[in-house]
Amino acid sequence: MGFIACSLGGVSIYTYGLFVAVAVLLAVVTAGVNVRLHHQPAAVLTDIVLWGIPLALLCGRAGYVLHHFEQYSSCLWEIVAIWHGGLSLYGIIGGLLLAVWGVCQVHGLDTWQWLDILIPAGVLALVIIELGIFALQLNPGLPFPDDLPNDHRLVEYVEYAFRPVGFGDTLYFQPIALYQAGLQLLVFLLLCVLTVVQLVWQRPRLLGTLFLLGTASLAFIRLGCGFYYLASGADIGAAMPLGRVMSGSAGMLAVIVLILRKRFHALKNN
Repeated sequence: MGFIACSLGGVSIYTYGLFVAVAVLLAVVTAGVNVRLHHQPAAVLTDIVLWGIPLALLCGRAGYVLHHFEQYSSCLWEIVAIWHGGLSLYGIIGGLLLAVWGVCQVHGLDTWQWLDILIPAGVLALVIIELGIFALQLNPGLPFPDDLPNDHRLVEYVEYAFRPVGFGDTLYFQPIALYQAGLQLLVFLLLCVLTVVQLVWQRPRLLGTLFLLGTASLAFIRLGCGFYYLASGADIGAAMPLGRVMSGSAGMLAVIVLILRKRFHALKNN
């Protein structure tokens, strides 16, 4: 699959951009269904989307620029050239959370409840994005042995043009994005089941539980899979890469917040 899907009026349509667009569309539809199931106003979701998209782009770009500032120090105008690519996943998530919090404050709604409503849609969007990364062979994992029998049906066979520098003779790489997409899909299905349980049996009662469980699961999946990326082989003995530090920290923070909220909730009800 090529980086450019097609061209409309001389404008190139990038394949990865199509995956992102599909991810956003499916996330909005999924969130809309969940909003209706929870009998919440659809106008709130509309506000979250309208604020969330620009804030996600702004924070995602800011996070990427700060992490790779050396690329922009000699040409500062490139910072605003978002069409050239470069977005931080953690910045995007931060922007979306900021939008949810802000809209809930304006409407006088419980932020934790809305985070529970939106988390399945967010996980589904990540699944689609990871499948796009898988299809485009953007993040090959550690090499498989050369004698591994394979029929090229999975992306672990990486075309020569997409093989990392220094690995031109290596045919097979672990499809880490596919691993992550599969595990994230399991998290999505689990959150769907928990949503139904919460709607029918009001369990768990503590708002925010689904969001924190989903966040912790995603973070630890990203942490675990991070050890199998190609870069992992080059930094053995070096400091832990920033991506794994952030995912591990996010997972631990989500678990700690969930435990503290459960304890405060139990004390409040006693």
